Amino acid sequence: MKQPLIWAERVRGRSLGWTPDADWFVNDPLGPVPHCHVEASEIGYLAQGSLEIEIGGTKRVYKAGDFILMPPNKYHNYWFKGSDPVAFFVVVAPNHKYNRFHTKDFTPDMFEGNAPYANVFETDELPSDDHFESRAITLDPNEREPETMLELRERVIYVVQGQLTVRSGVMSGGLAANQYLHIPATTPHELKNTSCEPVRFISLVITDPYTAHGTEPEYEVE
Repeated sequence: MKQPLIWAERVRGRSLGWTPDADWFVNDPLGPVPHCHVEASEIGYLAQGSLEIEIGGTKRVYKAGDFILMPPNKYHNYWFKGSDPVAFFVVVAPNHKYNRFHTKDFTPDMFEGNAPYANVFETDELPSDDHFESRAITLDPNEREPETMLELRERVIYVVQGQLTVRSGVMSGGLAANQYLHIPATTPHELKNTSCEPVRFISLVITDPYTAHGTEPEYEVE
């Protein structure tokens, strides 16, 4: 929970915690309010503990390792399950400036549909949509992902197992399990496994389908 808040035009995210004695996530500024995100998707990765989550027309108990995609405009609510503290990483895209949450006057369609999910330790293919390209990736010792630079897309890296060495722009360092990094668009970055054990991480590439130029305004040329 002490890691930096992800906050950009295309994406926002944070790590949430819920202890057995609490009624909701202890560091969620919205508080215990069921809600949905207008024209924005949310992913959730359950790093520890167990949660029952209602999303659209589904209600399911999720376990550690589960990765969930909450589609746009779908109601969701949470309940603590079990006895272990919950660590839950969430990312929402895009990050609408003036309409981030819908908390009342829910319409019937907000309670319909499924929420696709997968466990990051059981498959590489994670749920994706127009806002997220999601994948679980494993790098063996001494293996690396070549330098990449995304023009109009952001990227979030979340390590689920092992130690990942990351160079992002002019900065470099290590990410341990349950640490994450937001890589802004146009930032060259390289990922390497310099340890003696495999490293596994979630890769989220965040897109913005609303304009041809990402979140930049479009101008008419006269």
